Amino acid sequence: MLQKPERHAALDSLNKIRQMTWNQVYRDSGIKWEKIISVNPPTGIDAIYSLRITQARRATAYCDGDFIRLLTIAPDHDNTYGKK
Repeated sequence: MLQKPERHAALDSLNKIRQMTWNQVYRDSGIKWEKIISVNPPTGIDAIYSLRITQARRATAYCDGDFIRLLTIAPDHDNTYGKK
């Protein structure tokens, strides 16, 4: 569970992303959109990505047309990449 300051930071990040084009999301240095190659995506999903939603936390997500579908919010970076 996110504490209040982290929750507000996550909402700020998601609102920022909501206003961006895909190209802006891919290139934004604060979001750090990255394809996760250490995890095989489920059937029907091309790839799983990680993105920074707070200074300390990353989320996993996938692209679904014009939408980003969030899967997880990891408590640390290693969990995002399936390393723990």
